[in-house]
Amino acid sequence: MAIEQKHRRLIVLDFDHTLFNTTKFVAAWKTRFAEEFGIDERTFVAARNETKHMNTVIDIDHFIEALPVADKKSLHDAVHTLIKKEVSTCIFSDVASFLERHHDQFDIIIATHGDDELQGEKIHHAGLPAYIGQEISTQPKSKVLIPYVEQYDEVHVIEDKAKNIDEIKQALPSVITYHLKRPEDCAYCHVQTACDCTDQTIKNLDLSIE
Repeated sequence: MAIEQKHRRLIVLDFDHTLFNTTKFVAAWKTRFAEEFGIDERTFVAARNETKHMNTVIDIDHFIEALPVADKKSLHDAVHTLIKKEVSTCIFSDVASFLERHHDQFDIIIATHGDDELQGEKIHHAGLPAYIGQEISTQPKSKVLIPYVEQYDEVHVIEDKAKNIDEIKQALPSVITYHLKRPEDCAYCHVQTACDCTDQTIKNLDLSIE
């Protein structure tokens, strides 16, 4: 378990595009690399896509290796400086109030699909409350959630990817799912759930789970 259990109900939050404005952060990343290292947007996007294809997630080391800059250490250092500077500004404004409304009645964790180094540092610098647990994994979220479903009476998942909701509902039908489609950061809005089985579609975190 990522946290000490205090309640019988659990909320599982995705991170990118859910708590964190990934579109805004990547734009800042592109700008930093263009200004400091002369990496144009086409080269940046190609390297990012190549890394995703290779790893299914953005591995910082592989991404940097794919960029045509000799000084890899400076690139690496720039990423970490950017994370420390920008991450807290990319947390959506409705996150704090959502957590405040729910933490007295629910345990809360972040479950994110990604690279330990990048996702771990982003979460660390996000300025989120210490009571939130985290699971960083390259496993399907349906597998990550199995021990939680066994432990809790109710599990609620807020997620922006339709594919993950399909997998969760098919493997763990008791999980209550919320398909989040933020207008300002909706990288996967065009993809609908194949099973049409999400319990609720939402545009932000201005909701109260009863």
